[in-house]
Amino acid sequence: MKKIYISICALAISFSVFAQVASQTIDYSKNFNQVEYINEASKSNSLTPITNIVWGSDFSNPSDWVLDNDGQNPPDYGWSIDPNADGWWSSTGINSTSGGNFAEVSNGPTSSPAGGVIYTMTTAQPINIFDSIGSGNATLSFEEYGARFYDLQEVQISTDGTTFTTVGDNLSYSQLTSNGGSAYANPTLREINIAPYIGNTPTTVWVRFSWTSALALTVNDPNYYNTWIAYGWYIDDVKIAESPANRITMEDEVIGGFWIDYANYSGSGLNDIYGLDYSITPLSQIQNHPYAIESILKNEGTSSQEVTLNYDVTGTAISSGLSSVATLAPGDSVIQSAAFSPTAIGNYSIDIYGTADSVGAGVTTTLSNTENRNIEVTDYIYGKDLGELTSGSWILGGPGDQWHFTTRYEMYADEQLYSLRAYITNESVIGAEVKAIIYEVDSTATNGVIILAESDNYTITSSDLGSWVDIPFVSPINLFSGYAYEFGIAGFQHPVDSVYVGTSGESMYNGEHSLFDEMGLNPNSNGTAGTPTWYYLTSTPMVRMNFDPASVISAVSGVKQTIFNVYPNPSNGEFVIALDATAKYDVTITNVLGQTVYSGTTSSDDLKTEIDLSNFGKGVYTVELKNNNSTYMEKVIVE
Repeated sequence: MKKIYISICALAISFSVFAQVASQTIDYSKNFNQVEYINEASKSNSLTPITNIVWGSDFSNPSDWVLDNDGQNPPDYGWSIDPNADGWWSSTGINSTSGGNFAEVSNGPTSSPAGGVIYTMTTAQPINIFDSIGSGNATLSFEEYGARFYDLQEVQISTDGTTFTTVGDNLSYSQLTSNGGSAYANPTLREINIAPYIGNTPTTVWVRFSWTSALALTVNDPNYYNTWIAYGWYIDDVKIAESPANRITMEDEVIGGFWIDYANYSGSGLNDIYGLDYSITPLSQIQNHPYAIESILKNEGTSSQEVTLNYDVTGTAISSGLSSVATLAPGDSVIQSAAFSPTAIGNYSIDIYGTADSVGAGVTTTLSNTENRNIEVTDYIYGKDLGELTSGSWILGGPGDQWHFTTRYEMYADEQLYSLRAYITNESVIGAEVKAIIYEVDSTATNGVIILAESDNYTITSSDLGSWVDIPFVSPINLFSGYAYEFGIAGFQHPVDSVYVGTSGESMYNGEHSLFDEMGLNPNSNGTAGTPTWYYLTSTPMVRMNFDPASVISAVSGVKQTIFNVYPNPSNGEFVIALDATAKYDVTITNVLGQTVYSGTTSSDDLKTEIDLSNFGKGVYTVELKNNNSTYMEKVIVE
């Protein structure tokens, strides 16, 4: 029996209109999304090479394979073996190591596809593995190219030529849709340990590649009618080799403690801490929650190995660390964890990898693949996105749209939230309006969330297009350690105005990023127009929390009339109102509750009026200057 252990360390294709499956409540279940989560990072392969080749096919001889389907006669489309790319999506095919012929499956052009058919490509003759290596310790490898939509790509193994077992599929890849995702690297090397499926004395083994668009989606699923769409699948250089004695792999790496460290932080009900990853993190959060670098290490060799998770950090500071040691039998896995706690503001690059002492003498003999994560430590910004527009955009408002676009933020230290920082794409219309919004996660609410606060409406200007903008809340929002918040941006239905916010990266679990159809304008919202409905979205919204008090000032200053300014700002409560020209104005200063804390007048002979609010509490105050003709307002922050 294969086991997985937990080790606690010492330390723009627009086929799909909608995001994902609709749900009346936001899905806050802690279930790692291996289907959609992508580590947006550079990848290197330092795995122990597999050299003892038992069998191989570069498709130079098409008769090595049998092409078939489950009833289509004659077959309209399906598998082909030649040097030509026949599908609509790629004209070049796979850039395989061997070149020449390759296998391709296509379900035809988008204008007349073949849907609901299972197409198979199976080795024509059984493969005798046992006589070559004397055991069943074998690894199947192949090179592939393509992309995933709603089709299913499977790799299957049989020992009798009749009953086939799926040993690999395409569900570990992201979906390439209008909302994000990507194609496979061209080529991508896949390696699968087939020892668990062929027994100890495998003399007859068949390999099959199976493709279908016949997924089990209900007609009520908004994606049901898109299942026939496929990008194709390209295969080459299929091999079976003896598995090496010493070999480890690493997968599902995280930096937020999703696997182990989350249990060290309190929360209850829907406010449970999940240990989500953040690309940009304030130092205040890190001080209470160091990066928890975790991953699954698997022994893919035939001998026991002592494995350790490692990381190396470069950038603002240089550091390294490792987990405790775990002993793994062949085929077993372990979740390892190591902590990293930066102390300085700046950018960091983290290389994550596994090592193994395969001889038990304290000597590293085996390395896993290496994954890289880039992070930024800041004073005030808290974010998840990758910083660049990599996954498209989402419409917030327009003729048929009024969406709230949010993501779950978990707090490890108390903070005051001053504004939302969002990336507004070039598709947006100047003059359209949006607002920042934050929900409190609450188990007593119908949808698991209650509106905590929202900003005033913000009007998009020409300078906002293709840029980050700060949208201030009317008053600072108190956020508390150990609580989770649904935070994001909202738009408004409008005949001509529309606003788009960028997306960058993929979700860790379904429900991490959410969409709220506030007015039920989407016809798929519960199947009934006019019914407000929550959805989940797998692409990461480019929305960040901003804890900087100055963000309120900068956001307001962009629209104020410059007849006066306030300095210093922020202040300790003592500041000066400085006029552009001498004049007499009535001065009223109010707190966030609208209560008047000061009233007076400016001097008609002096440009400066001194104000003292030091006896009042910290916060954001509104300074209003008024005469018979005009009213002017400015914000001042008292720290």
